[in-house]
Amino acid sequence: MEVDDETTVRLSPHAVARASPRRSLGRWLGLAGGAAALGAAGLGGFWLWPQPPAAPAPKPPQPAVILLPPPPLLSHAAILAHQAGEPTALRWSANPLVWVLDFPGLEAQGQAMNRAAALLEKLATPRDRVLDDDALAAAIAADGKLPSNWYFGHNYLASGLARMARLATEAGITLNPMERWVQEQVAAARRIDPSREAAFLTLPATGPEVDAHARASILLHELGHGQFMTQPLFTAHVLRVWAEGFSEAERQAMRHFLARDGYDTRQEDLMANEAMAYLLYTPDRRFFDPLRDLGWSESQALRLRSMLRAGAPPEP
Repeated sequence: MEVDDETTVRLSPHAVARASPRRSLGRWLGLAGGAAALGAAGLGGFWLWPQPPAAPAPKPPQPAVILLPPPPLLSHAAILAHQAGEPTALRWSANPLVWVLDFPGLEAQGQAMNRAAALLEKLATPRDRVLDDDALAAAIAADGKLPSNWYFGHNYLASGLARMARLATEAGITLNPMERWVQEQVAAARRIDPSREAAFLTLPATGPEVDAHARASILLHELGHGQFMTQPLFTAHVLRVWAEGFSEAERQAMRHFLARDGYDTRQEDLMANEAMAYLLYTPDRRFFDPLRDLGWSESQALRLRSMLRAGAPPEP
């Protein structure tokens, strides 16, 4: 997976003109010998000394770099109890590589993450370029959605979010304030632990479209994704169950369900990740019901849940 270097501030260097403080001994002796010869010819004796270096130009003041303290480590229950009056970064104490971006509502969450969703996992949008504001609005409208409810929760690796920002810069697309705030959190995650990849999840506050039960289900679902993204053994287990435990008909049923939400069904890791999160960590039947959404019996869903849970970390 692609990992971008953290953006740093660079000041244009100032050219400093100065004479070289070092001369070769042979050149110095040659000059001194020439001076002695001139003295012998009656032109007056003198010595040539190396010129001292010019004083370097004063450096301009360096810009102040403000490093914010790491976000707090909170339990699953404490994250759920948190009420964000403004976008707030939290980390999950059970797995500090999992960052939860808590938003005051779906509108702010969409502003922060919809452009990343279009780049990273939507089927009808390109994988190799970032959409500008007009193209993003058109893609959301084509799905019959609003920016606020295109997604109820998001989950992306830090490297994917950083790639989105880099492609936007290359295309001359200005990120909005919420997107820039997300990039600040990505940079902070890399400062805290530059050796490992962090996962970024989102959680909206309760509102007209998200009641308390829905919010709890969104968080649990997204924490499941966080485990998949940061726990290699669990990742391998889910992929194996997807490839060997699901029948082809079951995989196709899950692909059709996810396609209705616009997911890029060509990404097998994405399909396995979503299948796991829906089966194990989505208790709200308004979001997922195996019989309604897949045509599966409870026993069929239970069989697949049991296989997935056998290699899962403890409950989030």
